[in-house]
Amino acid sequence: MSPSSLKRVASTDCDISPPPKRKAIATTTSKAVANFFKPTSEKITETPVVTFQVVNDTLLVARHGDPIADLTARPKPVKIAAFDFDDTVVKTASGNVFGRGATDWTWWHATVPGKLKQLHADGHALVIISNQAGVSLKSDAKSPKDGMKSLNNFKGKVTNVLTALGLPISVYAATEKDLYRKPRTGMWNRMMEDYELAADGQVDLAGSVFVGDAAGRLGDKAAKIKKDHSSSDRDLAANIRIDFKTPEEFFLDEEVKSFVRNFEPVQYLDDALLLASTPTVFSKTNELDIVLFCGSPGAGKSTFYWTHLKSLGYERVNQDILKSRDACVKVARQHLEDRRSVVIDNTNADVETRATWVRLAQKLNVPIRVVHFTAPPKLCEHNDTIRALNSRETNPEARTMLPKMAFTGFTARYREPSLQEGYQDITKVDFKFEGTKEQRAQWKPRCPSIDDIPGFRTPPTITRALSAASNQITTTTIIAIRGSLHRQ
Repeated sequence: MSPSSLKRVASTDCDISPPPKRKAIATTTSKAVANFFKPTSEKITETPVVTFQVVNDTLLVARHGDPIADLTARPKPVKIAAFDFDDTVVKTASGNVFGRGATDWTWWHATVPGKLKQLHADGHALVIISNQAGVSLKSDAKSPKDGMKSLNNFKGKVTNVLTALGLPISVYAATEKDLYRKPRTGMWNRMMEDYELAADGQVDLAGSVFVGDAAGRLGDKAAKIKKDHSSSDRDLAANIRIDFKTPEEFFLDEEVKSFVRNFEPVQYLDDALLLASTPTVFSKTNELDIVLFCGSPGAGKSTFYWTHLKSLGYERVNQDILKSRDACVKVARQHLEDRRSVVIDNTNADVETRATWVRLAQKLNVPIRVVHFTAPPKLCEHNDTIRALNSRETNPEARTMLPKMAFTGFTARYREPSLQEGYQDITKVDFKFEGTKEQRAQWKPRCPSIDDIPGFRTPPTITRALSAASNQITTTTIIAIRGSLHRQ
């Protein structure tokens, strides 16, 4: 083959000219370029659209724009429209119960963004208040990678949602089961503090609303409608004293569905019931004996000791202080050998635990009596929360909030005490609150009823009948709690 044959043969089938160069579209502004070459001290830092803040290690706060400045510019009192987040403002796009990531979301209904924008235009301050126990803010979590992933996913989701909405709005997310968690008012109180709305008359409570899906609705098996997992959103609105609506009622104008509350504290605050009940009576019938308490954490055991037994000369033995049952037995034995009666101020939930004290009484040949506290678990959890909120003056042992396991564990182990176990007598104590108006306001979440209608009052006979039916009064003794669960 000759060299000339190696030459490329021209073809008319295609254009042999090179394609024209495409002009690159610049995405960097001259301002950004100039800022790049500036010294670090002179660089311009742009504020992100969504900012995040952690409060007291457990509360995550996000803000889009400057909602505080937006609210400050509004006339007072201001109306607040507060919303739960998941299954209220948004839902998962995948249809899963829990989202797969920061992008797995869609509006709960197509009307949501328009409705929120209209609320803002009408003068409402917008805020999202959400329980997010699945998000971890702890750096020492057992699975730090999982914790960081959950946090990043949630922050990404919040950023996407708020950016899409484009309004000045704050998000408060409680990541632990503490004082911030709904239906406790910690997140609302923090929002009031951040927005400088603590003074009376700064918020139009009558014109405000909280919207959430945890409404205590009963569901319908026939219609395959699941009941709500709790009533925490409805209860939060009652605690704040603002109107409540479900997403269906607020966004779709559906009728109110029947519901039940997980816990109704108002039944423990009935004046007629208190007056009709038997006064608290506990007397020392033996020169030397053991009094064994049996009841859930938060049932009022320690208060009962300070109120009724300390003045009778009883020494208190408590495992929270002494740390072990063996230590409690040792201290109790010493008191009895020194001729001092003792109160065993522990939960003593099961027969086996109580048998330890029965054997000690038999060994030392002294009678053993039981005080049985009957407060139900939900009431005890509520009491525990109030106790943790109180100051050292009204919470002398500075007890912190107990985990839910403390109450579920007691319930699982609990067996009602009986005389067959070897006791001289058993005194039942049903919980009943008694205190000042201010103390009641702190103790009870306000649950609006027909009595809240101006000019209307339920006839006393109906009130007593309803109270008796709901409480099933069989008390021998009623605790008078005066504002706190522990006092000296």
